Amino acid sequence: MRMLAILILCITASTASAGAWSRTKGELFIAAGGNFLLSEGAQLPVHYDPTLYAEFGASERVTLGLDLHTADAGRIGSVFFFASFPIGDLESHNKFAANLALGARADVNHTPEMLWRGGISWGYALKNGWLSIDATATYGTRDSTFRPKADVTWGHTWSEDWMTTLQLQTGQGFTNDVYAKIAPSLIYSYNDSVKLHLGAVKGLTGDRGAALKFETWLTF
Repeated sequence: MRMLAILILCITASTASAGAWSRTKGELFIAAGGNFLLSEGAQLPVHYDPTLYAEFGASERVTLGLDLHTADAGRIGSVFFFASFPIGDLESHNKFAANLALGARADVNHTPEMLWRGGISWGYALKNGWLSIDATATYGTRDSTFRPKADVTWGHTWSEDWMTTLQLQTGQGFTNDVYAKIAPSLIYSYNDSVKLHLGAVKGLTGDRGAALKFETWLTF
């Protein structure tokens, strides 16, 4: 029901993460959704995993954002406020950006803790798509541990209305599990402001569970 509420909010209210590409000054982007139709026994690393993500182009070289998500079968919730800055020439085919984030984590088994996150992104525009790598490390103040995460994405634009992506997601979870997931998806541009994202996600580690995924992407 929580996931459904988020989806309804988004429906009534580019890519899900700009990564190496900065948001245009004054542009607001919101993405929300989660997984559904989980395979039997799916708990880790694939669960319902509702997310809410937002970016705002504060200037040509500063993108501000919010990243809210759950993990560990819904037992852990994290929120981050972040700033992303492009590195080098904005017109280069190779795009680089750094980001810094301050956040907090709520855990049903522990007291809340503050989180610090730093990352770097690389992106390259292809003739009809893009390649990107987004890597971060999150530091928790309670256990003084750095936890890495890296996503590799290939996107392809088929027409003005249709795109596909294939993403490999890897990292270390808050319970110190090392995970890997693969996530293919299809994106439909309903209009200039609304994109509908339908995909699947399959765990390559843990219980190797799978699910379908739906997100709504809004650009203002």
